[in-house]
Amino acid sequence: MRRKLATAAVVIALAATATACNGDGTDPAADASAPAGKSPAPKQPDPAQGQGSTGQGGDKGQGNGDKGGDAHAMGGKLTLKGKKAGEQLDVTLKTLADPAHSDNKYLQPSAGKRWVAAQFELVNTGTAAYSDSPSSGTKVIDEQGQAFTQTMGSVTEGPKFPVTVNLAPGAKALGWVTFAVPENSKPAKVQFTLDGGFANETGEWTLKK
Repeated sequence: MRRKLATAAVVIALAATATACNGDGTDPAADASAPAGKSPAPKQPDPAQGQGSTGQGGDKGQGNGDKGGDAHAMGGKLTLKGKKAGEQLDVTLKTLADPAHSDNKYLQPSAGKRWVAAQFELVNTGTAAYSDSPSSGTKVIDEQGQAFTQTMGSVTEGPKFPVTVNLAPGAKALGWVTFAVPENSKPAKVQFTLDGGFANETGEWTLKK
């Protein structure tokens, strides 16, 4: 009888030892609670990684010109808004003629002055029709800070803008604006503003010295 009890005790002890010494070191109860064949949850990507910085508005907006160029230099394109909803133009200062030459021998610069003329390209990139007198919103500013508005003269360099320019969305216009400046004045900047010069945004181009 004692031998049978001793044998039973040894069997129970061995069974307990086998349970405690599971080969992979994991808790059998924990293994039983996990669904069979389920992979670990994928790691969530760090939102700070892989998110590029494009900048608000992308490559559009006021002051942006052709890629690699300076929108505020001669030939640069500026996007300007008017006071009306949907009124927007891409304005390019194409060139400046200094001096500019009158196409009428009876209409010449007054004594002590010369003419300069700026050529602009206007493209209606808005959703509203554009109807304005673009020449009224232009200025030439010299190195001393003096501002000069348009004169009514026409030049041989090319046709001037009509009094009123009408552009449907997507349409464009090309024209010259003439200014009378003192003989000793050196133009430094050219400005353009929609709505006859009364809009809130003004485009400005700096001329090379």
